[in-house]
Amino acid sequence: MKKFLSILLALLMVVSACVGLVACNDPENPGNTDTPGDTTNPGDTTNPGDKGEQPVVRIELKFPEEYNFEDDGEAASFHILQWSVDDENQAGTAWIPWEEGDVNMDDGDLISKQILERNSLAEEKFGVEISAEYVGVNKGYTDRIRLDHSTSANEIQLATIRSLGAWELVDSEYLLDMNVYADQNILHTDQPWWVQDAVTSYTLGESLYVCATEMLLRDKGATTAMYFNPVIAENYELDDFYAMVEDGSWTYGAMLEACEIVCASLDDDDLMNSVNDMWGVEGSDDDTHMLYNAFGFRYAHIDEDGYVVYDLGETDESITSLISIHEDFHYADWNTNRIDNKLIGAEDLDGLFQADKALFKTASLVKTAVTSLRNMTTDYGILPVPKYNDEQENYSSLVWVHHDCVLGIPAAVANPEMSAVILESLSWEGYYSVTPVLYDTILYGRAAKTAEAKRSLQLIFETRSYDPGQYWDDPAGLQDKLLRLCNEGTADIQSLIAEHIGQTEEEIKKVNAFVDKKYDEE
Repeated sequence: MKKFLSILLALLMVVSACVGLVACNDPENPGNTDTPGDTTNPGDTTNPGDKGEQPVVRIELKFPEEYNFEDDGEAASFHILQWSVDDENQAGTAWIPWEEGDVNMDDGDLISKQILERNSLAEEKFGVEISAEYVGVNKGYTDRIRLDHSTSANEIQLATIRSLGAWELVDSEYLLDMNVYADQNILHTDQPWWVQDAVTSYTLGESLYVCATEMLLRDKGATTAMYFNPVIAENYELDDFYAMVEDGSWTYGAMLEACEIVCASLDDDDLMNSVNDMWGVEGSDDDTHMLYNAFGFRYAHIDEDGYVVYDLGETDESITSLISIHEDFHYADWNTNRIDNKLIGAEDLDGLFQADKALFKTASLVKTAVTSLRNMTTDYGILPVPKYNDEQENYSSLVWVHHDCVLGIPAAVANPEMSAVILESLSWEGYYSVTPVLYDTILYGRAAKTAEAKRSLQLIFETRSYDPGQYWDDPAGLQDKLLRLCNEGTADIQSLIAEHIGQTEEEIKKVNAFVDKKYDEE
């Protein structure tokens, strides 16, 4: 039955032209990226979804040996622990738009079918049976891993982890160092099915305990972007935002100027205070982090020895940018998140973008595109969050820690080699067969209707940014204070940093002490 379903679903994939299945001619080198037709992103085509699209040429996945994990003809259990807000599968919501580990056969969603096929291929090739369970991040997720660890129950072979909870699991030594299996050529962490900026940002010392791969979907959904209303832009004769993205002139200043142009009190009281007015941005507290990252700044980076180095406040420009975000963006007349607007009731101003009363909205991609905007009557466009100025070379699209997801292998797993092999197989296959469907069918199909929009969306994914300061610092510390700046009235940025930087430095010292400990053990 499994073989029949696999064949049927494979035919569906061919009919939908989602991905090519051509193999690489260099089986001895899984890192060969020079094969004609190969790209660093399988969704990167001239016009995704159009007929006549050339099939993607796959890099062949090569393991050091042939693996089969059956025991006396019985498939080995491969159980994935997945985090959710509560203890249930929340597929179809803003938190979990799609299941990542295992799917319901009756789901009917194209992405679910691709995941089922991805899993079936791994199950048949390696003699495993994939299953999954959901545990709430605030209802015992860490305890579930701790229990499996302390009892050596071997019930969990792979874990998807909310990024905010990664450090607790790493510090407790509940996760394996995946670089051990990279050294054995089982995990190919330098390949495109591993998100390279995540590899850099999650590396501690010489070890990699958690990371993002193309097995995941929620990390893509947590990528931030700026939505805009093309009808408002046309009515006010604004410049072509997509053209600005392509020529590099889509900057913070250009965004502020556009907001000023459209800002208007339309209810005859000359005040920006109601749903009847025209707003520049439907804002939120989260915009502070999203803009700061888009400007090319990070709260921290990983140095050449794998230590976390905190960067906030190290340059005058970074402080200047935060002050501007606070004063010129959050407190602008045209921002619905302005503190005096909060006093009149956030519920009255929430949803103005959907109601064609705000030009821009900054948010994570899937949470917004798949849920809150899917029923919007007006077509909307998607842009990268703007650069700080013309001198900044690249756009930067923050992967937002509150919705982000990473992967780790439990340290107590009985067969870590099996966990590594299946993780790599699911990530590799997902890169070629699931990710393109995510980009093309879901995001392109519901949000971006033009070739220009598709290129913009592709750029957002290509510039995904993981800030180590989000993961290796106390989330309730300085960054949270910065996040809440727009609630602080006339808060002084420099005083706020001075007041809380000590707490942050202590948290970073704990992480670096962990790195020292691991170096001493070698």
